[in-house]
Amino acid sequence: MKSVNSKIKYLELTATHFINEFKNVTSDFGAMLILIGAVFIYPIVYSIGYYNETLTEIPFGVIDQDHSELSRKYTRMLDATQELKLAQSCNDLKEAENKLFENKISGAILIPKDFQKDILSGKQTNVALYADASYFLTYRNEFLSVSTVNSYFGAGISVVKYLYEGKSIEEAKTAIDPVSAKVHVLYNPSSGYASFIMPSIILVIIQQTLLIGIGLLGGSFSESKTSPFILATGTRHREVVPLLLGKAGVYGLVSFINIAFAVFWVNHWFNYPDKSGFLEIMMLLFPYLLSTIFLGIGVSTIFKHRESAIVFMVFLSPVALFVSGLSWPVSAIPEWINLAAKILPSTTVVPAYLRLRTMGVNISEIRSELIFLYLQVFSYFLLTMFYFRIRIKKGKMGHQSISDTENKTAQINTVIKTN
Repeated sequence: MKSVNSKIKYLELTATHFINEFKNVTSDFGAMLILIGAVFIYPIVYSIGYYNETLTEIPFGVIDQDHSELSRKYTRMLDATQELKLAQSCNDLKEAENKLFENKISGAILIPKDFQKDILSGKQTNVALYADASYFLTYRNEFLSVSTVNSYFGAGISVVKYLYEGKSIEEAKTAIDPVSAKVHVLYNPSSGYASFIMPSIILVIIQQTLLIGIGLLGGSFSESKTSPFILATGTRHREVVPLLLGKAGVYGLVSFINIAFAVFWVNHWFNYPDKSGFLEIMMLLFPYLLSTIFLGIGVSTIFKHRESAIVFMVFLSPVALFVSGLSWPVSAIPEWINLAAKILPSTTVVPAYLRLRTMGVNISEIRSELIFLYLQVFSYFLLTMFYFRIRIKKGKMGHQSISDTENKTAQINTVIKTN
């Protein structure tokens, strides 16, 4: 009977802390803006910004020093590509440079004098591409477009040459392309940038908003100089687990709302790759959320002011994005950074999530990542629990204001009543 009553008290304590934390969250406009508002705003804004998926119609300039039929045909082929758009015809490199500085073009192509004459006489000719490499995606598209046009333009000239020699069209095609490569683009057929980056960014956003929001509330609580406990001083060590579970329940509820919107609704609305089922996704995200929440609760006790939490977590956000492997391949990152990055749950969950949802692997194929995430859950829970108990023992979490004590008198009478 005593054991049953003890369990009831634990449940009552957990429910009480859940309610208290829920009130703290909903009454704090800054925390609500970070925990819910940011997760609703960022994925929509990013997804709309990346809506076109690929970079197209890049303005470029042409310096045609030949003014021949073939040079004009070459220019039209460049303009006909999806990636490039002829914006300016320049007389010389100096004019093209000025247009680039004025941001009217992103690059220029120089067609040399005697372009047609060299081609018709069987000599090799050259075109020069001047591209702004400070914007990597722009430079990449310009370079690939020019390379593709060069290949097709050269192939057309070779076909005509072989036809004049009396070869059939099939023989001419075989002569200029003896080895034909068939490319199969897997998992992202359109090579869309949004389909590549947005599913992972959403997970990082959920993690960072959770850490910032929890840290914000932790800093506010430290500023108030009150105790989170409602039991008597000598028995507060028994209240640590209900306290952690109550807090985690509130942030878990907020996280599931965010996941329903950002992970499922946004993903469906913008038609991002989705080769996995609801159950498999939640099996992966459940330990991810728990590990993030317990990490956030533990770290939040360090902050003495709200501003400290915001500054630290905002500083951590680009680091979390970098070590997740989105901006730079994990294989190219030093091993010691990869090991240190395992502290953040996003480092483990992002590659597993992409394999599960984009590639469509079975849940058993990410077993090692799931095990590691659950190890993080238990590790962060235990570390936070022991840290709270140490602080209780040292008396650093024992102070409580008189008004706060009076407000909680009714709760204490209800929760700690004896048989």
